[in-house]
Order: sequence, then C-alpha cells, then structure tokens
Amino acid sequence: MIGRNMNGFSLIEVTVAIAIMGTVIVATSVLLQRVSVNGREVRDHDLALKIARHEIASLRTSGYDALPANGPFADALLNSLSAGAGTVTVSDFNAKTKQVTVGVTWTGAGFVSQSVVLTTLVAQTGGLP
Repeated sequence: MIGRNMNGFSLIEVTVAIAIMGTVIVATSVLLQRVSVNGREVRDHDLALKIARHEIASLRTSGYDALPANGPFADALLNSLSAGAGTVTVSDFNAKTKQVTVGVTWTGAGFVSQSVVLTTLVAQTGGLP
C-alpha cells in the first residue's frame, strides 16, 4: 500500500460531509421560517399602533364633551388583525380632565394574545391646570 496512489474520498469522509451539509440546511430553514414570523409580528404590532393612534387622535379632536362611554370601538383596519378588537376606557383624571386609554388586542403567532395600549389626557378647556 505504500506505493499505491489513493484517489477519491473514503466512506467516512462522505458521511461526515453529508451530515454537516444536512445540519446547515436544517438550521437555515428554521431561521428563514422564524424571520417570516417576526416580520408578521412586527407588521401586526405596527398596524395595532396605527389603529390606536388614529383612535386617540379622533377622540382628542372631538373634544372633552364628546368623549364616549367605556367600551369597544370600530375601525376598518381591525379586520386586518387576527381576532382584532379595540377598546376605549375613559376615567376622571381631575375635575376638568379625563384620562382616555385606547387598547388594541389581537392574536399573534402561536395563538398568543398581543396588545397595544395608549393613554392620553383630554382637558375640558385650555390644557392641564
């Protein structure tokens, strides 16, 4: 065997190479699946924040006297979220100011409940005392 020229790969070398390539392919596919889930979660969170900001702006524009009672609110974009729902809570902050809390909830990846909550103050006249 000393003078014999050996060409090619042994069975062990081929097996190790296939195992390494298989591990890389599986790791890459798992990573790519997670990236798409993260992208969807970011999109949903951004959309929920947009809905909540729009509702806050609408309530502030309508003024102190037009603030609604506590309960759900409707927005066409809520249908874009999985099981999307919006709620408004209005409470007294002081004698001439109301605290308004807007919440948007939806079901995220893995059927986990997600939410965004924004709070603002709406004064009866001329800002906070």
